[in-house]
Amino acid sequence: MKKFLMLVSSLILVFVFSGCNVLEMDAEALISPPVFTKEQEKLNAALTEVIGGDYVLKYPETGEINSAFIFKDLDGDGTEEAMAFYSLLDESTRINVLKKENENWVSVYEAAGFYGDIKSVNFAKIGKNEFAVVMEGNQEIAVYRYREEKLETVHSESCEESEIVDINSDGLSEIILIGKNPIGRNTLKIVYSDGKNVFSTDNISIHADSLNIYSKGFGKISPEKGVFIIDSEISSGIYLTEMFALEGEEAKRYFIADFVESGEEEENKEENEGVVVVVGESYGKRGIFLRNTRVYCMDTNGDGITEMPVEIREDYAQDVTEEIFFLQYMQYNGDKSEPVWNGVANTESGYLFAVPESWNEKITVSYGASKEEFVFKDKKTGGEILKIFAVSKNDYQDKYDDYVFVAEDETKNYYVELFAGEESEFYIEPENFKKSFIFI
Repeated sequence: MKKFLMLVSSLILVFVFSGCNVLEMDAEALISPPVFTKEQEKLNAALTEVIGGDYVLKYPETGEINSAFIFKDLDGDGTEEAMAFYSLLDESTRINVLKKENENWVSVYEAAGFYGDIKSVNFAKIGKNEFAVVMEGNQEIAVYRYREEKLETVHSESCEESEIVDINSDGLSEIILIGKNPIGRNTLKIVYSDGKNVFSTDNISIHADSLNIYSKGFGKISPEKGVFIIDSEISSGIYLTEMFALEGEEAKRYFIADFVESGEEEENKEENEGVVVVVGESYGKRGIFLRNTRVYCMDTNGDGITEMPVEIREDYAQDVTEEIFFLQYMQYNGDKSEPVWNGVANTESGYLFAVPESWNEKITVSYGASKEEFVFKDKKTGGEILKIFAVSKNDYQDKYDDYVFVAEDETKNYYVELFAGEESEFYIEPENFKKSFIFI
């Protein structure tokens, strides 16, 4: 023990008198040098030969591509190019493109990136066999195209978040850019290709802020029309779905609403540019494009079309936030939206439960002893109709022997207790319970 204490004391003295502040040591100095493959060693040697030894390799911080050396056939000539990401003494990120001659790599072009670290590197298909390099940094993005041994910047701007999807199913990639305009309003822009050149739409105003987006991805609102979908919390406890399509040279925003105030479109003409209001039935003056339930778009009936969730509210409940409201998933038919699913969501337990639409005006739903329990009651009599329990698989299950086991996910079992008899309008056949669950 004494020897151990002496060793610790000696180490402390070494650090104190060495003039090195341990707390200020560069984190990169504590990381062991990267282990290169044989091909990466050749690339590193070629890079050193061109720019000397005073550079630092830059590694993407997130995403599937996490190497400072990347191989990709960018121009579709059947031969892979190599890219090296690095910074010089001024810490600006640079890209060097190399091609292989015999068994060695030779630098053919160097391009400037941006100051600071690389958040991610991805590829977007912009031609039959051609790919653009999409490099994202700290709130900025740059898109590069490689042709005739030159790396050209085809698009760059400030950006908080980006996604690469094929919205219009033409086999080419669209790059979704989410950010803010000069006056701080949230915006979305689509960078796209016609197979030969790269273009971008104008910014379109959106409600979603990149920090408050909780679900996003590709979907379809018709067999022919693909959309990029964003579900976001636009204020505390208030949620919204917005869908974005590329139509010609424009970005279009779709959302559900059952009303547009008189004169609103004219007054907010610039803000509403490119907005397509999907008209639904009347669900109260609040409008059905806002909800208090944290759910997201999905294909509830498996027909390949994405539906948008809306909350069913009576006029008295427009300012109520604590109630559990019935939901409908609405499918757009090109003119208006129609419901294809009806039920409630327990976002705490992570499921949707379908019920007949006739229940909406006759039933109330509330939490039971905990948020893992849903209780359905007859609005007229106050009597209980149905209870749903979500039970951890680590809990004792025998105390639920009197209930009907209906579903399970990775961590929970789900039980139902039905109080309504077969003669009741609220009776559900036990074999239909399992069909009623959708896990979210």
